[in-house]
Amino acid sequence: MPPFDLALLGAGGIGQLVADAIMRGRLPGVRVVAVAGASATSPSATALAARLGARAVAPEALPDLRPDWVLEAAGAAAVRAHLPPLWRAGVATVVMSLGALLDPDVEAALAAARAAGVPVVLPSGGIAGLDAVRAMAATGGLRRARITTTKPPRALRGAPYLEASRIDLPDDRAVTVFEGSAREAAAGFPANVNVAVALALAGLGPDRTEVVIHSDPSARTNQQRIEAEGDEAVLDLRIQTKPSPANPRTSYLAAASAVASLREEALREVALRGVD
Repeated sequence: MPPFDLALLGAGGIGQLVADAIMRGRLPGVRVVAVAGASATSPSATALAARLGARAVAPEALPDLRPDWVLEAAGAAAVRAHLPPLWRAGVATVVMSLGALLDPDVEAALAAARAAGVPVVLPSGGIAGLDAVRAMAATGGLRRARITTTKPPRALRGAPYLEASRIDLPDDRAVTVFEGSAREAAAGFPANVNVAVALALAGLGPDRTEVVIHSDPSARTNQQRIEAEGDEAVLDLRIQTKPSPANPRTSYLAAASAVASLREEALREVALRGVD
């Protein structure tokens, strides 16, 4: 018996990386039973499901399928529409689109799910230092948390904040395009700031976590600088990650954190069930 049956909500780059990991034996015992795209006839979901020997389904069908886990990698709108029904059905989830968790309705649904004992895993999104931030926050000594993100213009263009502000990102120089809170960044750059939300949830919350976003045409990697100050320590970390080949808005390491989370849950299930 496998450790658990998994359904994928989203058939993009993260789903493809999970499929690669399964086919290479890096997620032993994990069986994908369904892939949900935008609809039951989504071409990308149909192709990924065929590759994995799974079913392509509409996202609304996932609660009735009752998989052990659902990996969400479909964006904020999918979180708002489809994760609350899954949580009410008691389905465990790995959530990649962390910015959507700041939506008041989603936040309330998540709190209810956790109160009911439904497992909800929030991967790090490929940034380091969150354990130290959690430790400082737990003792009440964390005073400041800030994340500075630098990406090439193509990874930022189309963000709602840029569109609403009519900001045209130059291709010949670096510019600072945003300074504000993690909550504001999540609304303005929903495809770019999951790491900022991860930092906020680990520490001071979305309204007190500072976010700066730079656009730099010379950037060949997605760059993050995390600064945290507390009574116990001062943290200053710099991370450079390659963009995902399937989606330049997402770092490859963020996608890999989904695989790592699934692997941890699979190993935990093996230990609990005594499966060799």
